[in-house]
Amino acid sequence: MLIWRNEAIRTIYVTPGQDLVSDEAQALRREFQSWSGNRTERLVLDLARVRAIDPTGLETILALYNWLRAIGGELVIENASAELKRFFQLMAGGGCLTISGTGWPRSKETA
Repeated sequence: MLIWRNEAIRTIYVTPGQDLVSDEAQALRREFQSWSGNRTERLVLDLARVRAIDPTGLETILALYNWLRAIGGELVIENASAELKRFFQLMAGGGCLTISGTGWPRSKETA
């Protein structure tokens, strides 16, 4: 799992290294629990390497979404498959979820 924090804009970028099932989902949840004291305004979850999400993975994403919504933050879903995008679009009604396909921020050299 790749994790990058940008403290200047209070954003955390996360890319799971594989499908968001059991062990990977639990690892994400442990990371999430360590962030709860941080002043995070945005979490970017890049699903480029994720083809499947099991109930544990969905529960973890919903917990992240609810935590961010409670503190006025935003969950940004990047590079989700068409099936996952449809699921997340159902959640997007509260205005605290953004679905896009841009991926990780590019460095100045590659932009």
